[in-house]
Amino acid sequence: MAGNLLPYFIPFGVALAAAGALRLVAGPDKGARYAGISVVIGFAAAWNWLLLAPWVPFDALSRVIHIAIGGSIAGLALDLVILRRSWAIVFAAVFVLGCVWATISGALIGAPPDDTAGWLRFGLYLFVWLGLLARLDVLKREGPAALVTVFMLAIGLGLVAQMSGEGAVGAAAYALAAAFAGLLALSWVLSLAVGNVIVLGGGGAVLGLAMALAEPGSKASVIALIFLLLVPFSDGTAKRLPLGPAAMRSALYPLALIGVSALPVSLAAVIAFLLAGP
Repeated sequence: MAGNLLPYFIPFGVALAAAGALRLVAGPDKGARYAGISVVIGFAAAWNWLLLAPWVPFDALSRVIHIAIGGSIAGLALDLVILRRSWAIVFAAVFVLGCVWATISGALIGAPPDDTAGWLRFGLYLFVWLGLLARLDVLKREGPAALVTVFMLAIGLGLVAQMSGEGAVGAAAYALAAAFAGLLALSWVLSLAVGNVIVLGGGGAVLGLAMALAEPGSKASVIALIFLLLVPFSDGTAKRLPLGPAAMRSALYPLALIGVSALPVSLAAVIAFLLAGP
């Protein structure tokens, strides 16, 4: 995984420690939901000390950390203030619109695209964002399914980027996956609830990386990225696997979901390798 695995213990360890501290301080109910903020803490630590990446957004990749932080704040606000579902959807949609528009136009309040291709990208990105976040909102009610999904998507994006020669995006994706793994490790033990922080913050960071790989100058294969869209629907197959008694099923289900999700991730990586440019 990008050569040396050891540095990725930075986001893993930071996220694990932050999640444990939040769970301990805020209690079993609120702490379980707020622990999702640990992912962006771990990712930010990796961004600063491992990736040595810039904090000023000047392209799609450098904007990912801002999407992750903004999404985590927005998700935390939704977890703290219980809104009517219609207002929560509007709130999330405004966040999505801002993220996509900033990537397409180059700034949060930037000039609109000056060609048809730019508007098509805007519409496609918007469709994928809304679709994935809606899917994660459904999965978050099924225990660790949403967390496993964003973890596997980050792994998939890292592999596609690595196979395509997009090393910077790959390193960022692996760092994000390591942060997800830190929270997932604690969630596996304590059965933490998944809140909107993971949906908007974690899902937003994943989608930000996907946009960086889908940009016109990227060498990544769009076909490989399309295969990753199968990952959020792997839960249907995982649920049908014989996992034994109910007591064992809750512990084994995340492993089963990881195994099933690994199939489209592997296909995406192979396709990215085969279609990689010179």
